[in-house]
Amino acid sequence: MIQLYYYMALASALAALVVAVATVWRNRRELAPRLFGVAMTIVAVWLYGFAQYFQPLEPAAALFWAQITLSAGVMSSSFLFHSMCGLAGRMWRYRWWIVAGYVSCALCTVLVWQGVLIDGLRSLPFMHHYLRYNRQVYPVLVANILFWQFGGVVILIRHARQAVGYKRVQLVYFIVAWFVVFLTTNLIIVPLEYGFNMLPFGFVLLPLNLGFLAYIMAKARLADYNVALARALLHTLTLLIAAGLCLLAVTGMKLVAPGFMNSEQILFTVVLVAAIGLALSVTLPAWLPRAERYMEQRLFAARYGYQDALSSIGKTLSRLPEIDQMLNTLATAIHAQMQLHHVAIFLQDPLTGEFRPQAQAGLPAPLPPLPDTAPLAQWLRDHHETVVRDELPRRVSGATAHALQADLDRRQAVVGVPMIVDDRLIGLIVLGEKLSRDMFFEGDVRLLETLAAEASLTVRYRRMQDEFLRKSKLAELGTVAAAIAHEIRNPLASIRTFAQLLPTKMEDPEFKNEFSQLVLKDVDRITKVIETMLAFARPSQVSIETHAAGDLVEEALLLAKPRFKNKQIELIKEIREQPLLHVDKQQVLQVLLNLLNNAVDAVPEHGRIRVATGIRSLESTSDGEVRDFAYIEIADNGPGIPAAVSQRIFDPFFTTKKEGTGLGLSISQKIIRDHGGTISVASIEGQGASFRINLPIHPPPAALA
Repeated sequence: MIQLYYYMALASALAALVVAVATVWRNRRELAPRLFGVAMTIVAVWLYGFAQYFQPLEPAAALFWAQITLSAGVMSSSFLFHSMCGLAGRMWRYRWWIVAGYVSCALCTVLVWQGVLIDGLRSLPFMHHYLRYNRQVYPVLVANILFWQFGGVVILIRHARQAVGYKRVQLVYFIVAWFVVFLTTNLIIVPLEYGFNMLPFGFVLLPLNLGFLAYIMAKARLADYNVALARALLHTLTLLIAAGLCLLAVTGMKLVAPGFMNSEQILFTVVLVAAIGLALSVTLPAWLPRAERYMEQRLFAARYGYQDALSSIGKTLSRLPEIDQMLNTLATAIHAQMQLHHVAIFLQDPLTGEFRPQAQAGLPAPLPPLPDTAPLAQWLRDHHETVVRDELPRRVSGATAHALQADLDRRQAVVGVPMIVDDRLIGLIVLGEKLSRDMFFEGDVRLLETLAAEASLTVRYRRMQDEFLRKSKLAELGTVAAAIAHEIRNPLASIRTFAQLLPTKMEDPEFKNEFSQLVLKDVDRITKVIETMLAFARPSQVSIETHAAGDLVEEALLLAKPRFKNKQIELIKEIREQPLLHVDKQQVLQVLLNLLNNAVDAVPEHGRIRVATGIRSLESTSDGEVRDFAYIEIADNGPGIPAAVSQRIFDPFFTTKKEGTGLGLSISQKIIRDHGGTISVASIEGQGASFRINLPIHPPPAALA
C-alpha cells in the first residue's frame, strides 16, 4: 500500500509539470500564466519530495528531502498568490502584498533550513518517515501558507463578480479547482501534526484536479460549467453502475466459492471488468450525447431553453419570402432567446464589396459597414471559423489579435460568426455581450454557426429565386415587346397608307368615309392592346379580404349566366368544401370569368361545363413546404387544346381567336401567382380541357397585404 502512494505522488508530480508546460506554452505572451507555470513547477518539486516519505531512506537523506519538500510547499504559496493577482489583472494594485508574500515565504524557508521549524523525523502507519515540527512555530508556518492562498482566492472572487465572458468563467473554474486541490492536500496534511492520521487519498484525485487546472489555463474556449457538472454527474453515475455490477458479481462468486480472490477469481474479476468496460466503450458513444443533453435539460432547463428554441428556427427562416424579413427574424430571435445586448447581421454588397448591416436587434442606430479589406472580414474569409473576442489573445498572434479586437469594438461586438456559401464569405453575424455577463460557450458557438449556415443557404436560395424571376421578366419583356410590335404594326401600316393617299383624295367622299371608319377601328385596336398591356404589367390596387371559394364561384357563375343560356350549356357544380381564401375579390373574379368565357367559347351548343372546389396538399412554390391549397377547377367537354398550343397558352399575346389579344390567360396567371398560387391546364384533344386554380389557405405574400 505504501508503494502505491509513492507512485500516486509521482504521478501527481508529473501532472503538475504538464500543467506548467501547457500553461506557459499556450499563454507565452502573458505574464500571469508564466508565473502560474513557475508555481506549478515548484508544486511538482513538492510532490516529488512528498513521494520520498513513502520510500525507506537513510535519516540524513530523509531529512534532506523533507526540507526540500517543505521549502517547495512554502514558496509555492507566494508564487501562487502572485499568479492569482496576475490572473485577476491586479498585479500593480497588490504589488506590495506580492512583495510581502515573497518575503514571508522566504523567511519561512530560511527557518526550515536553520532547523527552527523542524524537530526531526517520525514514522506514520502509512509512511516510512515524516516530519516532526516545532509545535510552537508550526501555527505560524500554517498561517503563512493559508494566508497567501486564501488571500489570492479572495482577490479572484472579487474580480470574478465584476468580470464578464471568458474571464469570469475562467476565474470561477480556477477557484473551484483550487478549492478541490486544497481539500485533497492541505486539509489532509496539516492535521497530521496533531495526530489525525488520515490516509493521503487526495493523491488519487490530484492528477485529475491538476489536469483540470491545465484545461482552465490552456484552453481558449471553455465549456459551460453547468455542462461540465452534468457530464461529471453522468460519468460518476456510469462508473457507479460499472463498479456496482463488478461488486455484485464478485460478491456472488464469493458466496458460491468460499476462499475467493485466489488466482482463478482474480482472473475472473479482470475478465469481468474488461467485458463491462468493452460493453460501455461500445454503447457509450451512441447514448452518451443524448444522456448528457437529458441531464442538462433536467438540471439547467432555464439556462438551455434558448438552444432548443433557436435550433427550431431554421424551418421558419426557409419559409420567409424576403431576405430582409428572414434576417430580421433571425436577429430578433437570437437577441431575445440568448439575452444579448444586441445582434447585427451584415451582408456583402455585390458592387462595393463591403459588408453592410441588413438586420439588427437591440441597437438604436445602424452599425458602420465593414470594409472587405478589414482584418475581421479577411480572417473570417480565410479561416471560416467564429471569432470570439475573449479567445483572441490565446489563439492569434499579437498584432492580428489587436486588429480583430478593434474591428469588433467598432461594432460593439464580442463575437463574429461567418456566413459561408461555397467557401465564400457572403456575410457575418456580430453579437454583443450577454446580459448575464457569461461567456459564449462551445455549445453557443456551435449553435450560432449552424444558424449562420442555414441563413446563408436561405440567402443564396432567395437570391437565386430573385435572379430567376429577373431573367424571366426580361425574357417575358422581350416577348411582350415583340408581340406589341406585331399587334400594332398592321393598324399603323393601314393608317400610314391612308395618310399618304389623303392629299390626293381629299375631295373624295367615299375615301373620307372609308378612311375615318378604318382609322378609328385601328386606333381602337391599338388602344385596346395598350390598355390590356397596362393591366398585365401594372395591376390595379388590390384589396385583400377573406372569401369562401364557393362564394366566389357562385358570383362568377351568376355573371356568366347569360352566355350559358345563349348556348344552352349544362352546368355541373361540385362544391365539395368551402375553404377560406385571403384574396382580392375583383381580381379572382376576373380570372374565373376569363376561364368561364374561354370554356363557353370552346364548347358547342348544348355543351357541358363542370365547376368544382376542394382542398388538396401541394408543395409551396415559395418555400418548398407541403401544405393545404384550395383549388377551383373549370372543365369543359369541348374539342380540347392541341399539345403544341397548350405549351404556349399562357404566353402574352398568344391566341387562337381572331378578335383576341392573347393577354387574358397571361393576366390570369399573373394574378394567381401574385396571390401565391398556381394555375395549370390539362387537356386531351377531342375530350375537352380542364383549368385548375390552386390558392394557399393562409395569408398571401406581404406584397399583396
